Amino acid sequence: MSVPESVIKEIRNAAKEAWPEDKEMQTYTVKEELDAYRSFVALDYSGVSDEEKDSLIQEAKESFDSWEERVSSIQDELEAIIELKELSSGNQANELYSQWLLEAQLENENYFRGQLEYVQNKISKYEAIERTRAEIDPLKNILIDIENIIGSECYNGNIQNYGSWGELESEGRSFRYPVKFYDGENEYKRRAVPRDIPAEQLISGYYPFGANELNIYRALHKVLKYLEAEHGLKLPKT
Repeated sequence: MSVPESVIKEIRNAAKEAWPEDKEMQTYTVKEELDAYRSFVALDYSGVSDEEKDSLIQEAKESFDSWEERVSSIQDELEAIIELKELSSGNQANELYSQWLLEAQLENENYFRGQLEYVQNKISKYEAIERTRAEIDPLKNILIDIENIIGSECYNGNIQNYGSWGELESEGRSFRYPVKFYDGENEYKRRAVPRDIPAEQLISGYYPFGANELNIYRALHKVLKYLEAEHGLKLPKT
């Protein structure tokens, strides 16, 4: 494939500028860039529209100086576009997917790899939540009850209790240790854990001990599964 003289001149000038004292590197760079230009011209755009093709070429030329970088960028974007279309074709009736795709397009305009990764990440998180709910929902009430028993057995012997007239009645006090949960964006504290808490939040519950943490709900879940596997405990499945 012949390369236009204007492109050859541009490539040679760039090589001289990059390697002014190294003729060998200039020759190598020119060869690599000429090959990259030929690959650029030969790119297969059959999986995309003319508008998408023009957008890819323009974006690559504006973002990169070398033909090698341009062709690599467009190849990656073409692959991402095809993957996105295949993913979308299997989720045409999925309103949640349509919402994620719109968010991806707004956050990554004209960057299809970014759009693909955004949607894939959303799908991955959704599937992880569904797996967590399938596992934890049948055990939710048991976990909450057991944790409440444990959390209510805290005692501080240094707390002094005074009566209404300021007289010391006793030393030490029992209290309900608070649990911290994560809702996907923020942490929040609860002493009374609601029964309708989502499973993915419940399993994040932990006791904060200064700089340390005890993942109480994950630990209790492991205990239940251990008792089921090793001692025949019958756990609800649905």
